[in-house]
Amino acid sequence: MNKKILISSYHMFQELKKYTALLKKKKIDYDTFIRNPVVKEKDLINIIHKYDGLICSDDEVTKNVLKKAAKLKVISKWGTGIDSIDKVFAAKKKIKIFNSPNAFSKSVSQLAWGMIINLSRDMYSIHKDIINGRWTKKSGKLFYKKNLGVIGLGCVGQEFIKNGKGFEMNILGNDIKKVDNNIIKKLGIKIVKKEYLLKKSDIIVLCVDLNKSSYHLINSKEFKLMKKTAILINVSRGPVVSEKALINALKSKKIEGAGIDVFENEPPKKKNLLFKQKNCIFSSHNAFNTYEEVSNVHRNTIFNMIKGLKSN
Repeated sequence: MNKKILISSYHMFQELKKYTALLKKKKIDYDTFIRNPVVKEKDLINIIHKYDGLICSDDEVTKNVLKKAAKLKVISKWGTGIDSIDKVFAAKKKIKIFNSPNAFSKSVSQLAWGMIINLSRDMYSIHKDIINGRWTKKSGKLFYKKNLGVIGLGCVGQEFIKNGKGFEMNILGNDIKKVDNNIIKKLGIKIVKKEYLLKKSDIIVLCVDLNKSSYHLINSKEFKLMKKTAILINVSRGPVVSEKALINALKSKKIEGAGIDVFENEPPKKKNLLFKQKNCIFSSHNAFNTYEEVSNVHRNTIFNMIKGLKSN
């Protein structure tokens, strides 16, 4: 008897034709229910009872959804983060969760460095001046011997540090988890307390997961510790930074600038006060999005589902 899955991942849907024959061969039927950017709880609740498996992105796979999932055995998450899934309740129901860990570390690191270079050299402002007929010269900042602080030393943080070694910066690291000594030695970093890192760093990059301990990890108190010349980059999850506190820090020049790939609410509203800050650059939760790494995740997501259903 064929298994039946629901594909609610907007990203997976775009490449689904490539895997239709494989799913058919493995006797897996599928329906699609797509909303951009995510499928809401109220929609999933009404349909989830039909399916043995779910392929989702950051869709709202809440406890209420899982209560209705009478047949569900496997969730294959497109991408890395699984904070949109109620993992505790899924475990109680013995629903297996798969994802693609470390999937986008190179892509995310690349975009973070792009933001840092842009902000440090005021490239966007110069770009606008040139196309408006102004041939301006603006002094930027050199990275050499400056302090780079990285909070979150998982795969993204480590990749970011490796990419940054060529700038010959002093690298400070912080993580809620104990970091293996071999990794510390390999990366050539100094592990410090978060408060020390915030005080000393010229550039601060957030590469943490979203959980109870990282929610509003950067708030008003943390901004007060930072240098007035500091640049903050968030390529983790939006709620890791209090947007209210960030807006105040930028507006009052407590920090020099910020690069934001993720927002507390996505997509952000047009009236978001962050957009009025001149010393900020934005991306649409798009740090992951390179063709090469995205293609690998498409494949992993499908094969994770096949593997999960086979073991049941």
